[in-house]
Amino acid sequence: MKRIIAYVIGAALIVLGAIALFGAFEDFRAGGTTDRLAQEFLAPISLFIVGGFAIWMGRQTGRRG
Repeated sequence: MKRIIAYVIGAALIVLGAIALFGAFEDFRAGGTTDRLAQEFLAPISLFIVGGFAIWMGRQTGRRG
């Protein structure tokens, strides 16, 4: 059950990161400022990393008992 919860949370974070990345590209095409672009690309990348880590931790739960 823990593994399924980890997959759901990880997938949700990755999907949320994809949506945020889409918004960052929209602002990039509209000609946003450099500071704003840096912040908008940082959030999706962080969500991808945390989502992947959640999935990885879920895979580890089966091995540790």
